[in-house]
Amino acid sequence: MEILLLANVNPQGLSLSEICQRLDMPKSSTHELLHAMEQQKFLQLDGKRYKIGIRIFELGQTASRNLDILRAVRPHLKWLSSQSSMTTQFAILEKTEVIYLSKITSHEGIAVESQVGARMPAHATALGKAMLSLLPEETLNTNYETLVFEKFTSSTIESASELRERLKEVKAKKFAEDHEEFTKGVYCLSVPVPSLREDTIGAISISMPKDTWKQVEREKLIEKLHLAGTRIREGMKENNRQRSTSKK
Repeated sequence: MEILLLANVNPQGLSLSEICQRLDMPKSSTHELLHAMEQQKFLQLDGKRYKIGIRIFELGQTASRNLDILRAVRPHLKWLSSQSSMTTQFAILEKTEVIYLSKITSHEGIAVESQVGARMPAHATALGKAMLSLLPEETLNTNYETLVFEKFTSSTIESASELRERLKEVKAKKFAEDHEEFTKGVYCLSVPVPSLREDTIGAISISMPKDTWKQVEREKLIEKLHLAGTRIREGMKENNRQRSTSKK
């Protein structure tokens, strides 16, 4: 698993020596592991460099199809994209990061840097701020007590105190905004989707270029976001009821 995690964040591939050095593993046993993983297609050998193999993609696709949350989310994410002609995304929160689980890119929408499966810092995204606004104060304090806030643009939040002030606004408005805070030229709107599962908070967002942000009727987009969020929660409740009934 350590090898797979390492390969995942090094798409250019790693040599046997690099893997041994980074994971502090002996060459002989590591070579045997890598050979077995290559044979089973969990890794592929490109020259002398090991990369993620096709079997991982297959497993990921299976997991994606079987996730109850995604089954509840994707129809409404597609609806939201068709209604707005913009890129829509869904993510969940893990401490100080958002994990992107689904993305619908409209032909007319702006290209955004996020990818399904990617992690991004919550403080620099509308999705992240929407979800953070639901957390208790003590949880926020614990998660951000020692965090060094990475700057991506001149608009990125720089401190825990600034984040808390921004989250107060999000709570009051019930939606979050991203004004070029992660990527220059990209603006986002997001609403949280709470209680998807126990201890799982989600959020959906719409992304647009700066020119569209100046012209679009944001109130209508926010209404559509809230409507999609409500439908997702209702879909999850129905899934949970069906699962409980089948167990009985």
